[in-house]
Amino acid sequence: MNLGIFLSPGDSLAKQKQSGQLDRLNKYYLSAYAKYFNRIYLFSYGDNGRFFALPRNVKLIPKPKLIPNYIYQLIAPFIHRKIIKTIAVFRVFQAPGGLPAVISKIFFKKPYLVSNNYNYVYFAKIERRPILAKLLDLIVPLVLQHAHKIITPSLLPNGVDPLVFKPNQSQQEKYLVLSVGRLVRQKNYELLIKVISLSRFKNKIRLVIVGTGSLQPQLEKLAKAVGVNLKFIPNQPYQQLLNWYQKATVFCLTSRIEGQSKVLLEAMSCSCACLTTPFIGNVTENNITGLIGTNVKQLAGQLDRLLSDPDLNQTLGRQARQLVIKQFDLKKLVQKEIKLLQS
Repeated sequence: MNLGIFLSPGDSLAKQKQSGQLDRLNKYYLSAYAKYFNRIYLFSYGDNGRFFALPRNVKLIPKPKLIPNYIYQLIAPFIHRKIIKTIAVFRVFQAPGGLPAVISKIFFKKPYLVSNNYNYVYFAKIERRPILAKLLDLIVPLVLQHAHKIITPSLLPNGVDPLVFKPNQSQQEKYLVLSVGRLVRQKNYELLIKVISLSRFKNKIRLVIVGTGSLQPQLEKLAKAVGVNLKFIPNQPYQQLLNWYQKATVFCLTSRIEGQSKVLLEAMSCSCACLTTPFIGNVTENNITGLIGTNVKQLAGQLDRLLSDPDLNQTLGRQARQLVIKQFDLKKLVQKEIKLLQS
């Protein structure tokens, strides 16, 4: 039984490596799939001429260099029809990347599973990309309509490996506040900077944001204006990212919108006390596995609670980790996904 995988439009293993996600894809997904499928074909929107250390039965299918991504989505099943015909089922990681799977189903009768745990249209609107929002409003329903199975957080949530992402209290740095994510409007880092500026521990807090993006100069200017000690760290592989989670006293996620955030799960798995906004997909429960605030003043008060009360900080972190172990163990979730694919 052969498996096909379609990455999201524009995505590639090179981009996954740059963002620090390739190790996760390879270790937890491709290596697991490789044990249950004869051959796995990974369709990329780049990677032409590149080499990656993948499981032996995983074959990378790169996009030809001169074909634009939006055209490649439509013609990839025909360019690779000999391979497509050998594939029993496709895995689409994100609904916007499902057009090749739709075409493969219509013309070659191939079923596919797709993840839909994010409001893609709303995200595009937040990022002020109205044309993309209109396109996604057409594409996503079409992809979901033709899917054999739709994977939602209630069916199969995101996961993390609690044996890797684990606490290390000896590394914890008092007053280190951490966040992880792209520097885009969706993440609402302006709010986080303003929250810290209102904290009574403002002069002691060191804010570290792991991520890159176009808003970095704007955020640096804001932090300087309000007197917040802010440092940006480029994207990290999960091995290095683990060290930041273990050092942080508080992990913050103040996004306008999120799906089921992987970085939040990673922080929770490391027993990091988490402070978040009430976005859809938030797995924390207020005062049980984290603290949640709806506005800048409330969030600043919650942050001060976490920084001034070590017992509360440790209790929330410990209970968050237990939740991850119980419900979000990535290895167990991938095994459930493989059974869905085989069915």
